[in-house]
Amino acid sequence: MRLFNKSLAVLATATLVITSFSTAFADDDHYKGWTRSFEEAKELAAKEGKAILMEFTGSDWCPPCKALHKNVLSQEVFQTVKEDYILLVLDNPRDKSLVTPAEQQQYKQLSTKFQVRGVPSVFLADAEGRPFHFQSGYGGQKADQWVADIRAKKETLEKRDAAFARAEAAEGVEKAKALDEFISTINPQVAANFYKDSVDLIDQLDTEGVTSTKRWTSFETKFNELAAGNLDAEKLAAELNKLLEQTEPNPEKAQELIFKVSAGIFQKGNKPVAKVMLTAAQKLAPESSTGKRIPQILDQFFKN
Repeated sequence: MRLFNKSLAVLATATLVITSFSTAFADDDHYKGWTRSFEEAKELAAKEGKAILMEFTGSDWCPPCKALHKNVLSQEVFQTVKEDYILLVLDNPRDKSLVTPAEQQQYKQLSTKFQVRGVPSVFLADAEGRPFHFQSGYGGQKADQWVADIRAKKETLEKRDAAFARAEAAEGVEKAKALDEFISTINPQVAANFYKDSVDLIDQLDTEGVTSTKRWTSFETKFNELAAGNLDAEKLAAELNKLLEQTEPNPEKAQELIFKVSAGIFQKGNKPVAKVMLTAAQKLAPESSTGKRIPQILDQFFKN
C-alpha cells in the first residue's frame, strides 16, 4: 500500500521580513544566487520585469529533490533560467539549523497558501506572487529539456494577461471564453486557489458548457459525488463512463483526479472500485506520465 501511494506523485509583518532574513540570498552550495525571501523575490521581479520561479524542497532528506538539484538546478544550462525568472527557494529541511526561524515560518505560511502536498513542487508566479504554472516531482528529465520546458512556460503569463485583457472588453459567454483561454490551461488546484473569481465567473456566464473550465467543474463536482456514493465496481464503471461522455473534461486533468481518488479508495480496501477508476484513468491519456505508470500499478497490486 505504501508503494502504491508513492506511485501517486505572506509573511506576518514587515518587521519580520527586515529583521529575520539575515541573508536574503541563499549563499550555501546548493542554492547560490537564489533568494530565500518571498517579499524579496517579488520586489526583484517587479524591478527587473521578470517572473518568479519558486521551488518548495526538502534539501537534506527528499530523494527527488536531491536528484532535481544534482541533474538540473546545479547544471550550467540552468543559469539561463535567470534571464526569465527570479529564483526563490523555500526549504523545509530536517536539520533546522540550515534555515532561519523566519524561513521556517515563511515555509509554513506559503506551503499552506499554495497547498503544497509534496516536494519538490515548482510554481511559476508573476511579480505579485500569483502563480500561473505548477509542477510537482521530478521525472528524471535531462537538464536542457527541463530548462527549455520551464523557460517556455513564461509564455503562459503573457497568454494570461492577453486573455484577461480580452475578457475585460467582452460580455456574456464571450467573456467566459476569453477567461477560459487561460484558466483551462492551468492546474485545477492553482485555478481554484488563485483564480476562483475567474472560475466562478465562467461558471456563471457559460450556461451551455462551451468552455473547458465549465465542463471541468461539472465533471469534478459530479465525479466526487460518484466516488463518495459507495457504488459497486460495475455500477461505478457505467456511471463514470457516462459522466466522461457527458462532460468531456480535459483528459489529463480528469486522469489525475481519478488517479488521486483511486488511491484513497485503495487505502480503504476497495480494490475492485480502485481498479475501475485506474482503468478508466489510463484510457483517458495513455501516453501521459501517469497513463504510462498505471499499467505497472495494475500489474503489481491488482493481479487477483
